[in-house]
Amino acid sequence: MARGTKLFQEPGSPLIQGRSRIRRPGWQPFVVGVACALAWSFLSHVLTTFALEGYPANPADVLAQTARAWFDAGLVWLVPSAMFGALIGMAIATMWGLRQRWIAAGIGGVGAWYLALLLAALLG
Repeated sequence: MARGTKLFQEPGSPLIQGRSRIRRPGWQPFVVGVACALAWSFLSHVLTTFALEGYPANPADVLAQTARAWFDAGLVWLVPSAMFGALIGMAIATMWGLRQRWIAAGIGGVGAWYLALLLAALLG
């Protein structure tokens, strides 16, 4: 059996059909790509806060402060830009025929997030 094709049979049909991984529903790698972009942004916020404040006495306070700032200000720009970037990454991965489209979606989401941060800094 080919590694790139999932075989299935409709109920009552004698035909065995195949569906390529590229033609499978795109919402699964899209969701994983957006989740990766959101996780990357939160981790980068945490690491930036630790770098600016040095190593604090209570890291839980830094995590709480970072989470509060991330949810208050970051999500307004973050979620739409990560979703848009993930869609672009998915489209490029589909055109190139990549099997792991979630990687391209995650890279697109992170890139679009950095672009949104740049635009927010320039406009605000």
